[in-house]
Amino acid sequence: MRRLAACLVALVGVIGLGALLGVIWEALAPRVTLVVASDGRPYPEGYQPEGYMTDDGIAALLCVAAGLVVGVAVVWVAHRIATRDHALLVALGSVLVLGAVGAVALWWTGETVGGFDFDALVSASPEGTSVTAPLQLRMPGALVLWPLSSVVVVFVVALADWWRGREHDRA
Repeated sequence: MRRLAACLVALVGVIGLGALLGVIWEALAPRVTLVVASDGRPYPEGYQPEGYMTDDGIAALLCVAAGLVVGVAVVWVAHRIATRDHALLVALGSVLVLGAVGAVALWWTGETVGGFDFDALVSASPEGTSVTAPLQLRMPGALVLWPLSSVVVVFVVALADWWRGREHDRA
């Protein structure tokens, strides 16, 4: 029962963390200004859309930070609820699932919070009108950074445990 409760708390907590980080991503990410052309399609103003890379970069940084925090928390909990032999295996499985869920929560929340009907705005705008693009993750691979950074934490802890065991065997 204790393990099930820990799983549910972790799942709800990581969804909440992902949603919070999605709101932060939406607030921090710059928006790209687009100009409606004669063909009715929007194009980046000045053809230098650095904002697109910055949007994805902020999401990537938030994923790495969250992955490190979640990785440390999961390793700490796993050492308390699982046997010594299985704690890091439990932690590894947990961080993979929690990282994926948290990253999807960040992505969905960030794009939904400030979302609007962009196509309707563009179609209603005359030629030469500047419009602001909605937040959109253009490199979804950035979401892999959350579980990946959590796995790095588990790896470092496993390496440290191995090293301590090696030193203990020598003594």
